[in-house]
Amino acid sequence: MRKYVDGHTHLWPKESLTQEMRERGETVGYSIPDINVSEVVREMDEADIDFVVVIAYPMRKLWNAREDFPLRVIDACKEYPDRFSIVGGIEVNELTTEEVKKWLEVQYSSGVTGFKLHPPHMWVKPNDYREEERGLKGLELLYQFAEDHDLPVIIHTGTSFFLTARNKYADPVFVDDVAVDFPKLRVIMAHMGRPSWTSAAFQLVRIRRNVYGDLSSIPPKRLTEYLPRVDEIADKLIYGSDAGGPGVKGLKAHLTEFLNSGVSLRTKEVMTRDNPRKFFRVIER
Repeated sequence: MRKYVDGHTHLWPKESLTQEMRERGETVGYSIPDINVSEVVREMDEADIDFVVVIAYPMRKLWNAREDFPLRVIDACKEYPDRFSIVGGIEVNELTTEEVKKWLEVQYSSGVTGFKLHPPHMWVKPNDYREEERGLKGLELLYQFAEDHDLPVIIHTGTSFFLTARNKYADPVFVDDVAVDFPKLRVIMAHMGRPSWTSAAFQLVRIRRNVYGDLSSIPPKRLTEYLPRVDEIADKLIYGSDAGGPGVKGLKAHLTEFLNSGVSLRTKEVMTRDNPRKFFRVIER
């Protein structure tokens, strides 16, 4: 039987952090933990986890991380290229269209396995490429590039507690336009809109064939409270712990809680073993 995959973490190795990122804790309300790659791999082995997906996107308003951040994470994990999958991102509302094109190519060539859009942290709606919204060309370029290269785009949905986050951008309904306008793009709604928009997120996963979801940051003990019909959409959901983020006990502890939760055995199997592998590749392609 194949081992587990954790499809959503923020396990940023200490070597990948700038000094400014380390010092921003008071400004944003959370300090980045000191993470050692070899210790992460040791915990993965103890939990029978094959590989983890590390999401490393630019966050100027949060950590002042830029588009080179995922490259530094890849470099920090290169000793274990078969144990890590790195998701990058472009802060499209901070760059020119030429800069967006450049960084999409650079990150793709460096080995990212997808892109992350974080609306509350970036202050952009997922459908801001549309003319009736902001007509943001760089966002359209991001989606088109991902669609052309068969890479998923992870879009944060649901509130964020960080002090610089603006949660008016967190509603999953804005993802619907993306699903319609880019029918071949695979969109993963991170966190399934928790806590306030889980019903809307569930419905989008159910009715839009190219919309998926991950369960990161949803406490496993409360999963069926947030998503009572989770078994119905199990084939379109990915397990993730959000490890490295606030409130997560760790890779092994979170996985153990999920495997002991009240969802069906089949749901547990497809979300932790099968579904993540349909989207993510390790650094060593």
